[in-house]
Amino acid sequence: MLIKAFIEVLLPIVVVVGIGYLLKRFLPIDTRSLNRISMYALSPALIFITIVKIQIPGTEVLRISLTSVAACLGSGLVAYLIARWLKLSGSTGAGLLLVTMFMNSGNYGLPTAQFAFGQAGFERALLFFIAQAIMAQTLTIAIAQAGKSDWKAGVRQVLRMPPIYAVATGLLLRAWGVQFDTPNALGSVLHGIDLVSQATLPLLLMLLGMQLAQETVIEDYRLTSIAVVIRLLVSPLIAYGAARWLQLDPLATKVVVLQASMPTAVNMVLYSLEFDARPKFVAGVVVVTTVLSVLTLTGLLTFMGVGVGWHVRAPMSQWRLPVRHRPIRFGRLVGATLGDARPPQSCHCRSAGSHATAGLRW
Repeated sequence: MLIKAFIEVLLPIVVVVGIGYLLKRFLPIDTRSLNRISMYALSPALIFITIVKIQIPGTEVLRISLTSVAACLGSGLVAYLIARWLKLSGSTGAGLLLVTMFMNSGNYGLPTAQFAFGQAGFERALLFFIAQAIMAQTLTIAIAQAGKSDWKAGVRQVLRMPPIYAVATGLLLRAWGVQFDTPNALGSVLHGIDLVSQATLPLLLMLLGMQLAQETVIEDYRLTSIAVVIRLLVSPLIAYGAARWLQLDPLATKVVVLQASMPTAVNMVLYSLEFDARPKFVAGVVVVTTVLSVLTLTGLLTFMGVGVGWHVRAPMSQWRLPVRHRPIRFGRLVGATLGDARPPQSCHCRSAGSHATAGLRW
């Protein structure tokens, strides 16, 4: 079971990451330029086109986003308490927060969710990633207000964040009732953007491999071990608890737990350099969590039933836990914007059986 989950989901990802690693080791590739292409063109295109095409109820969009926030803040709270208990310095504590709060839900999480749960899982993983990206950017303001930078610079950095405008534009088109297959000039533009978005995941994975190819030294073994436990083990437990409390359906629950199990986001190294938050320690945690995640994710995917054969027993529209509370009122506003189009009756999946299941429960 473990081997089958690894082969069906993680092996294709490891292959692409390995190609990026080898390219960086043997060729003088400028990863900064590739990062800019990803940040300012490919990732916004992927976010925008997915929002336009997505078929998820607005209330579920809100709940997935809240679960993402809960996983981030919950992990940060655990790291903060440990930092206080160990009496870590300000810069070391900030570094511990960076490596535990933010997971690699983009480069690593999106393709993993797509291989494991098909397009339906990918769309939910993207919602989780968008919330994470916004949280990661707003963190710069919190650090600035702590006296390490100008808070106005932090605000300007958030406003320059391309995914924000991709989300806003996508929601605006949905509010206008624009369809992806509209037979006019706008439809052709959307298909062009969709073509750009298809290059996102391969480039993100190769960039991850290129970043891993850089020489890294583990600076503090004890603190690194603590960070690894929080990032790979504590965070998914927090996400699972939040998903149960928010009553996400089984597929969404598995996706958010998978996303919360991802290793530390690579761009946290850039933040640690900018705010002098133990960059060598942060870089070491990124490498260690990424390598160990191959083992932890294989076990998690096997536990979820990915790769062992699972079939549809009920349409996705019925994938709901018993609702005991009144719906979140704000979700109605989101639902009105996104449109409460019902999900497709089944979702394609690479796992044996080729369909996601509603029958399995954790």
